[in-house]
Amino acid sequence: MKISIVIPAHNRPDFLEEAANSIAAQTYPNWEAVIVDDGSTPPLSLHKLKALFGDKAVFLRHEKPLGVARAKNAGIRASTGEIITLLDDDDLLAPTALEKIHDAFANLPDLDCLFLGVEPIGPYATNPAKSRKKAIDRIIQRVCPTETNGLYRFDDTLFSELLHSVPIDFQRPAARKGTWNIVGGFDESGLFSESGWAIKASTMCKLALTKEPVTYWRIHGNNFGWLSDQDKDQATLRQLENSLVSAQSLTSHYRKKHAEISNQVKLIETHLADAYFTKAYFLRDKNKWMGLRALFRSMLPFPQTKHFKLLLRYFWT
Repeated sequence: MKISIVIPAHNRPDFLEEAANSIAAQTYPNWEAVIVDDGSTPPLSLHKLKALFGDKAVFLRHEKPLGVARAKNAGIRASTGEIITLLDDDDLLAPTALEKIHDAFANLPDLDCLFLGVEPIGPYATNPAKSRKKAIDRIIQRVCPTETNGLYRFDDTLFSELLHSVPIDFQRPAARKGTWNIVGGFDESGLFSESGWAIKASTMCKLALTKEPVTYWRIHGNNFGWLSDQDKDQATLRQLENSLVSAQSLTSHYRKKHAEISNQVKLIETHLADAYFTKAYFLRDKNKWMGLRALFRSMLPFPQTKHFKLLLRYFWT
């Protein structure tokens, strides 16, 4: 089972080198790294990465920055692994991360997506670590997932909790390639597209979360995208605005899904009504009362002229 690790990268070569080293140090050997240089200036120097990864790497480049979501989506499309996960260029994988991902999917054939437990690191990690633990504990207490082989497994009650808040762990997915095709990529119109992806996945997929951290989230001065020239108030406003964009995108997504489902229900009801009409027509001369019941069942959702014509034949022919 090959695991693809997509790394969107932009102007952080030293962090990227550390992230790459954490991949090269994995205990699980069957992986590929997909590095997407999202308009770095100067372009990323690849000779160290090529020496580290050999033929296990795929390199892509956007000539100008297109944003984290587009970089991730490009990497996902280029991935060839059965399982695809992501690693920000300033984060790290625990040495056994890929092994645990492999074991989870190998042992649970119905599992679609595994969210990866996160441990904040760095000199500013204390408060994020407390917030992260509080958010995870809240979800565990309210949803009461089942526990198996070091994993929490969730049912559809997770959806309402993620609408309230999406902890960082649920923004670190490892999913089957088919799951990425079904859920889709990250929303490219907003900044916090990982949260929206997790919410959508919670309505479509069998989900689990590792109980122990397998990724390290580096806390530093620029953890919310590529911009680094904003003061605290500007950064807060940017986060609020992008949260609204994410919420609007989710609303549009589910309205579209609702319209699609409503149309499918109408098609099914039409098919059912036609089947009852066919039965009623067949029984006209064989079993009048059973045929009439079928005829009335056919008429209920969509009364048509053909129903009344057949009804007349039941009594006057």
